[in-house]
Amino acid sequence: MADFFQQTFCIDYNGWVTGVSKAPSPKQIDFDSQTIPQLIYTKAEMDRVAAVFDAEKQSLTFSKIVSEMESLAAGFLSIGLKQGDRVLVAGSNHSQVMLCALACSRAGLVFSLANPNYSNSFSLKRALELGEFQCVVCFRAHQYEADHLNNLLLEIAPEIMRSRKGQLKSELLPKLTHVILAEEEHKHAGTFTLSEVFLKSSKDKIAKLPDFSKWSSHKLACLQFTLGTTGAPKLISLSHYQMLNGARAVAAAFGINDKHVLACALPIFRIAIFNLVCLSPFLTECRIVFPDATPLPKNLFSSVSKYKCTTLLSNGAALRLLLKISQTQRVKLSALENILLIGDRVSKEVLKLIKLQAENVKIIAVGYLLTETGSIPLMGDQNSDFTRNVGKAIAGYEAHLIPLDGSENQVETGKLGKLLIRVYYGSTFMGYAPDTKGKEKWVDTGDIARMDENGAIEVVASEEDLIYDKNNCLVEHWNLERLLNQNDLIKGVQVVSRGRGQPVTAVCVARSTQFHAAKLKDELKSMCRSHHFVAPDVFAFVDDFPRVHTKIQKFRIRAMLESGQIAVF
Repeated sequence: MADFFQQTFCIDYNGWVTGVSKAPSPKQIDFDSQTIPQLIYTKAEMDRVAAVFDAEKQSLTFSKIVSEMESLAAGFLSIGLKQGDRVLVAGSNHSQVMLCALACSRAGLVFSLANPNYSNSFSLKRALELGEFQCVVCFRAHQYEADHLNNLLLEIAPEIMRSRKGQLKSELLPKLTHVILAEEEHKHAGTFTLSEVFLKSSKDKIAKLPDFSKWSSHKLACLQFTLGTTGAPKLISLSHYQMLNGARAVAAAFGINDKHVLACALPIFRIAIFNLVCLSPFLTECRIVFPDATPLPKNLFSSVSKYKCTTLLSNGAALRLLLKISQTQRVKLSALENILLIGDRVSKEVLKLIKLQAENVKIIAVGYLLTETGSIPLMGDQNSDFTRNVGKAIAGYEAHLIPLDGSENQVETGKLGKLLIRVYYGSTFMGYAPDTKGKEKWVDTGDIARMDENGAIEVVASEEDLIYDKNNCLVEHWNLERLLNQNDLIKGVQVVSRGRGQPVTAVCVARSTQFHAAKLKDELKSMCRSHHFVAPDVFAFVDDFPRVHTKIQKFRIRAMLESGQIAVF
């Protein structure tokens, strides 16, 4: 891999890529007065293509996005929504999901983006209650049958069928008044279709849209759910300032410019992804390509080739899978020059596959996504060993570790601490709903990490997942997991404990369904002894781990152990 690394560039953590002429530091530029609508209107007259939705066979120019945004914004207000109302947009990488979010911003509404694949009515009801949403826009849930979200809504509020459009009165969802279905072929009583909302617009209504020039950039723009890997999802408050400048900081750090064509293989219902890919065209005049509405697009590489994409946004696990599939077809991604991988450490196998199939790639970077900042505040490249690290703070952000015991001592280089990240300079963390008036500048990420002498950060575990043995000593379960995952007989292992001083449990997924639990347990314990590790107290075997968006939910594993759903040996 040495020659491959020699031909790469590296991230400049002042926010610019080596080789590009220096631009002013963010502190030298006054962005305080700019809101998302103000940014969008800077490209109102431009006929250059800004976004391509390949599966829809749809290309949107900057001017087209502006006109569609205005029409939908006027439509939202015409059906009875008012400035400050909250709109939940449940959909993935579809053109109208992007337009809905921008239209909400233009109309003075507060939007939230969500994965449409709600597994049951309880989780959808919780989301609508927590956000106190007046409106929900339902797109196709790709993991389920058509009309899935409408069916869940009818389980919660059957009153929809007896209500006039925009006048829903539900006992369980007293705030919800409007239901909009984006699946046009499914029309139901009490609901609008998205095309109906568009048709409510007119030139006069567009002319009467709110005067955004009077808005503060620190005005609430978005309420966004956390991923929910360590507990039930929480709702984050984000301002125009934080979203726009967070996108600007990441685009600058990664060196995105008007020559870039960016293929997005991550879901825009993750707000940091939305901010980067949907606002970057207006910040840098780059072009965004969405291969499909699903987060793991089967036609990703054909889209990359068709549109000569120079930059790919994905994650390590997804890219590894796609590259292994395409390797058998001898696919070459010669146009790609840059790859940004979000959320996962990058394995050596992925690097080898990139070298084989995307030989012209010069920049590979990793990023740590944080909902609380609405951005990717930590980024790193191969010079910071991104097989372990997630990078260091980019311009506009700071990272800091505090001791695990909560004391005021300094955390030494290389030692574990709680990871705190400062929100984008000039703003404060607005808090978790229903409180949206927080004044803290630092966000407790909930992650346990260590920092090296160069400021590069390795995230080792979630604070919720820490294990303490009977002697109140910290068990470095992440090292146990790395060791046991090397065993060829298992696909994966998660080491957990039901509480302080409780047995350390290794929950394993065997590669074969025909395995002998006692023998496999003995082999794993022997493996620990031979590497001088203290073996887990007990073992358990499951078919798979509970996940959300590929992330394993350890809190659910602990609950299953507590309830006896998982048997231990």
